[in-house]
Amino acid sequence: QGRDNSLTLSLTKPLAPTTKNMKKELEILFERNKREFAFLKEEANKIGVASKWGQGVIPPYSILPFYSELLGNKPGRFLKKASKPGVNKQCYLLNTDNQIINGVEYDSFNDLNSQWIVSNKFYFYSPDSTIQYSFGSAFENETNARLERVTIAQIEDNKIKSAYSFGNRSEYEELYYSYQDDRICGITQKVWVDAYFERHYIIMYDDISILEILSDGTTQKIYPE
Repeated sequence: QGRDNSLTLSLTKPLAPTTKNMKKELEILFERNKREFAFLKEEANKIGVASKWGQGVIPPYSILPFYSELLGNKPGRFLKKASKPGVNKQCYLLNTDNQIINGVEYDSFNDLNSQWIVSNKFYFYSPDSTIQYSFGSAFENETNARLERVTIAQIEDNKIKSAYSFGNRSEYEELYYSYQDDRICGITQKVWVDAYFERHYIIMYDDISILEILSDGTTQKIYPE
């Protein structure tokens, strides 16, 4: 029996550029795909044509500009040459458009099972959005892993204007990017966890730093610490 194509369509269908139902949309995507790890892995391996490697405690690739830095972390780097599995290394699978479709992040090596413990991210692209499915740690040859987060970045005029993320504990986040001279100059972050909080940031390019605008109007550097 052939597989229903609705999964692939649900992964790649762009979402409407409105925040009104974005959390609900992400919840639907989460529920629909939380048990599809094996299928996503199989599909990525089918269409992948090349790979490249990264290294760093924080992976070098993110669909969310400056997100690692907002957390106070410096992203890793892409390696110029092919590598092999290692702690804090990442292997990225590319499609024919040279887009990353699967990122395998190597966490640690389990001597008992002689396998690496890895986490996987899968990426789907359309002209106006990119969707990321983030799965938790599992043995490298495991066919099941827990979906931890679904993230969508919305694109207008080839620029990421907003992003939305839903996690497995129902935490929800929105990011809004503002631009000046075709560069991101500000980010607004809205997070719903146990409580709601909102933060505003300024991007400084002279020294590649990020300032948070505090409630009294003053600023505080959050990156680099």
